[in-house]
Amino acid sequence: MNIVVAGAGTVGAQVAAALADAGNAVTLVEVDPGRAAQLASRGMSVVVGDAAVAATLEEAGALRADVLVACTAEDPENLVISLLARRRLEIPRVVARVKDERHRWLFDETWGVDAAISSAGSLVHLIEEATGSARVVRLADLSAVGLVLVEVTVAATSAARGRLVTDLGLDRHDLAAAVIRHGRSVPTTAARRLRVGDRVLVITRPGGEDGVQRVFYPQDAAAPDLPGASS
Repeated sequence: MNIVVAGAGTVGAQVAAALADAGNAVTLVEVDPGRAAQLASRGMSVVVGDAAVAATLEEAGALRADVLVACTAEDPENLVISLLARRRLEIPRVVARVKDERHRWLFDETWGVDAAISSAGSLVHLIEEATGSARVVRLADLSAVGLVLVEVTVAATSAARGRLVTDLGLDRHDLAAAVIRHGRSVPTTAARRLRVGDRVLVITRPGGEDGVQRVFYPQDAAAPDLPGASS
């Protein structure tokens, strides 16, 4: 996965290193040139600049990112970065660090935040889950009818981007039940063309996740598995 980490302090650097070790492509954004140079000397990919500026995030690869982590030491700055990432740059998943627990109530969909957490270890775990759900994740087993409910997030690299739900080419046994857009459920007939950040709920048979993924991300199905790569 392509991940941008905004803020290269102790927590941000730990998160970036752990995600890179897991096989993700990670780029840090750091406003302090000295700190950026120090991390770059360790082999990390670093862009120098203010992460609250769209051009800086774009330089860091935000337009092709699957996940952005707002990980500065200031809660207001993390909120601004999160909002920019979701609303302007249309990054599918936004995870934010909360430094002061009194501010946690602010970190929600209103500010573009999918999930907020405080510790570095929990952030890494949460981001690993987020990167998985940037593709396909099983939400529920509908055992009574022998079906499962999965969610697929439309990223910038998805073949479904800009397509009508009716033109996705899902298997005849699969059903696109709804589209979640900006935190609200939208009927598939009203969703029109799919946008980056849309989450499509699909009902399929057990084991049908691979087929759903091939519809949304055929390039992933064609690519060979790499040692150490995360799904």
